[in-house]
Amino acid sequence: MVQTTGEDRPKRTEQHKERNTVRITRRKLLEVVGIGGLAAAIAYFGSSTILSYRGYQPSVTKTVTETRTETSTIQSPTTITVQYPRTLTVTETRTVIPGILEKILSEFIPLKILDAKVVDNNAYLQLESPYTKAKLEIEIPVEYVSRNNINIADIVSAVGKYNSDNKSNYSVYFILGIANINNSIKQDGKWKLDASKIYYNIIISDKDWNYVSDTFEILINKKASVLLPTLHEGPYSNSLWGWSNQPINNYKNVIIVYKDKQQIEEVINSIKLASYILRKPDDKNPSQHGILHTITVATIDKQGTYENRAAIVAVNKYMGTYIVFMQQKGNYLISDL
Repeated sequence: MVQTTGEDRPKRTEQHKERNTVRITRRKLLEVVGIGGLAAAIAYFGSSTILSYRGYQPSVTKTVTETRTETSTIQSPTTITVQYPRTLTVTETRTVIPGILEKILSEFIPLKILDAKVVDNNAYLQLESPYTKAKLEIEIPVEYVSRNNINIADIVSAVGKYNSDNKSNYSVYFILGIANINNSIKQDGKWKLDASKIYYNIIISDKDWNYVSDTFEILINKKASVLLPTLHEGPYSNSLWGWSNQPINNYKNVIIVYKDKQQIEEVINSIKLASYILRKPDDKNPSQHGILHTITVATIDKQGTYENRAAIVAVNKYMGTYIVFMQQKGNYLISDL
């Protein structure tokens, strides 16, 4: 017999028949993006437990029955050896993590945006779950996925065309925090998110979802720095001028010294894509417009200052360069990108 420990299973969701609308709990939406193991995991261990402790690992107690042969020696004038079988119960405790729960023990889900369109005041995003490749469509007010004259449909369309023209492989990700999605509603086959309460970031990257997920986990844990490079060459080999949202050595202007030309090339390609989306092809610093931030995520070594006007930072562990869409409304999952 296997006895599991954990929180009680969530109550059965309530269905509303009117207008083909279903009000759901976090469990149901997570079940859609991670069918099977994730739903079972939420049921067994409780969503609040998963949210409250990233490293939570449910224990399973297993009872094992085995037969052993023991030898006993009785001391007497004559030594007698007695052998007899004995059945005993051994209880062992081991840690079990269901397959999908292993990837979801964090505060977010990286969903790839396959398509996006804007109709009237709403945006409709077709998303793909990284765990099962299942598709789902969400509806969100357009102001939560737009800034100035750029909206999510423009971005997805531009990235697709850029990939086609340049034989690149960029994807747009909707990094959805799993907090506060309890009041999501499914209506006419679409999930309506309470946009004012959810937390999310929209990013562009040529990395796969695993890499993106790992990078965001590092950022949430504040174990890396965020730098915003430009295409202005720095005074050192493999260096670029840039800036930081958080002052370094009391300077926001920085000179970023990358490890090699491959890292520089990735930065150049990301900035070119951001400029292409903004229809400013010659812009060497598209981040300055506050719509698309091109960021390098890395651990850094501070190398001092340059001419009393910029900090010098050397990239230590490089985790990639990404484009972050700074939507005009809504709550950022990570705010200082």
